[in-house]
Amino acid sequence: MVAVQRSLGSYTTVLFGADQGKYPDGNSVLVRGTNGSVLIDPSLTVRAAAVPIAVDRVLLTHAHEDHLAGLSAVRADEIGVHERDLAALHSIEGLMALYGIPAAGVPAMTQLVTERFHYVGWPDAVGFADDAVWDLGGVSVRAVPAPGHTGGHCLFSIEPDDGSHRVVVLGDIDLSGFGPYYGDAQSSLDEFDATLQMLPSLVADHYVTFHHKGVVDGHAAFVDAATTFASMIATREHALLGLVGEPRTLAELCDIGIVYRPGTRPPLFGDGVEQHSIERHLDRLLAAGRVVSDGTRYRLV
Repeated sequence: MVAVQRSLGSYTTVLFGADQGKYPDGNSVLVRGTNGSVLIDPSLTVRAAAVPIAVDRVLLTHAHEDHLAGLSAVRADEIGVHERDLAALHSIEGLMALYGIPAAGVPAMTQLVTERFHYVGWPDAVGFADDAVWDLGGVSVRAVPAPGHTGGHCLFSIEPDDGSHRVVVLGDIDLSGFGPYYGDAQSSLDEFDATLQMLPSLVADHYVTFHHKGVVDGHAAFVDAATTFASMIATREHALLGLVGEPRTLAELCDIGIVYRPGTRPPLFGDGVEQHSIERHLDRLLAAGRVVSDGTRYRLV
């Protein structure tokens, strides 16, 4: 199988996944300099390649199952992820803790990530810090911390020495209509807000999302798409405020939901995503004095 590709200058190639990287697939990025090479977020399509990709290093934007699905089929000397996500790459227990899967759901989720996404655990993987930079010869890859989706979620800025064809790899800042995802146990709505406020400062020629959009060309188009993407946080909060117009328990709010459209909630982890997301919005609304709770039910002030 040969992935559909697009070159972004002399050093960077996007390897598109099936259906423009629609989940469970994704869009991977290959960077080859004169002295080194990096593959970012090896997808299921990368795994299915007729010839395995060989690079010096694999870098992950974060340790979710779809971003590492091709990892075991890549020949690499080193695997790296931000240190805040490293435990989830080292072991299945660490991955389940990152998700926040209840004990009863762990066996089924473990089966999913091992069979569908080829998770095996990589105990030799290394963690990198916020200021990590990899000089590949003629081009550098720089980590840009962008937490919220996970604690260690990072973007990667690909910076040729001649200043041309600068690329930002966005990971799961996917600019989709679904909006920001902060539904894991180790996600943070406040950190995601800070990440979204930072995005316009990333000036590049091309922006690559792991899902859906693929490549967005130009800073203005990127900022427009990022603004629409970020607006879903306010849309969900507005929906939640409508629900607590009458007193409701957390369980009642989760049954209705503010994240997934009716009938689209994933069976294994969707309930957890709704609960974690609603809890984070409620915490914010309680702190702002817009919602109160009697310990059981929540309602508008």
